Amino acid sequence: MKIAITGGGSAGHVVPALSVAAQLSTQGANELVFFGRRGSIEHDYAEKAGIRFQSVPSAGLKRYGSWSNLRMPFTVLRGVGAAWRAMRRERPDAVISKGGYVTVPVGVAAWLCRVPVVIHESDHSLGLANRVLARMAARVCLSEPATSKPAPWLARKTVVTGLPLRHDLADGDPERLRGSLGIEAGTEVLLIFCGSSGSARINAAVRDQLDKLRGRFAVIHVCGKGNLDPSLNHAAGYWQFEYLHQEMTDALWLADLVIGRAGATTLAELEALGKRAVLIPLPASVSRGDQLVNAEAYAQRHQGRCHVIQDDEALTGGTSLVAACLQLADAPASSVRPDPAEIHRAADLIARETLAAARRRR
Repeated sequence: MKIAITGGGSAGHVVPALSVAAQLSTQGANELVFFGRRGSIEHDYAEKAGIRFQSVPSAGLKRYGSWSNLRMPFTVLRGVGAAWRAMRRERPDAVISKGGYVTVPVGVAAWLCRVPVVIHESDHSLGLANRVLARMAARVCLSEPATSKPAPWLARKTVVTGLPLRHDLADGDPERLRGSLGIEAGTEVLLIFCGSSGSARINAAVRDQLDKLRGRFAVIHVCGKGNLDPSLNHAAGYWQFEYLHQEMTDALWLADLVIGRAGATTLAELEALGKRAVLIPLPASVSRGDQLVNAEAYAQRHQGRCHVIQDDEALTGGTSLVAACLQLADAPASSVRPDPAEIHRAADLIARETLAAARRRR
């Protein structure tokens, strides 16, 4: 049985998609193919996972004024054509779609080819791509129950599966990364990661206050592609990376404190490992506001172990960031070790829904 996978634009879409892929391989899918944009984060991750890749042009709607929005419909139509041709060549039995604008042309092409599509939504409400694909989907998987009553047509195809965590999350070895970086035993570790593209404002705030942060922590900074600062390559107590791939699980385990965005996948991983966190959600000016909702709900659940800072001018200079880190560093630590069965539960359920859709088609 061949299953196509699509999702992209950020690690928050791609990492859960690959978790489902790992479960599909154990449940009877003997061939996987990933549909995404060439040269993208999904292309990079799929290659590292050993999954064959099919390139599909796509473009997303910018939530701020941009001339690229005028070209977007034509790019999507071109993507539908490319995805339709690839779908005809590949002939998958089903498609699992994890979100991100690249999924729209792939999902539409699958529907045109009568290939069942199963979609998954990480956030409290369907994102734009999933809203487009929901009517075409055979199944709509949700991370948590809908906050409002869905329309009858949507309720009939909806199932709550939870959010797939990275498949190797239970296998983290913090001492492996500590040893490879040369961090002394007993030193508190601060991990900073703000999505695959990083954040210029957060990177600047961290580097503006790097001396103060290094006074308390060993700082591991995942700053995004193209955001390395060569002048800091040999700074004591500071390690910067564009990405972490296999090492990311070890980094999550090693961290005593995390600075990060408030994407649903990030929060699920932090919660599973019981990490203290400074959250800087994407502002509504460049997103649909889902991270603001996520951060508020997470902070309510973890009072005293989470601090939320808005991504605005108050972040400039990094003073508020340092204050939040030092305050949380004194909060009680957690020694949560996640159950591997629980780590894989959501990905397992989504894989089962996808294979069931494929069998119904056959």
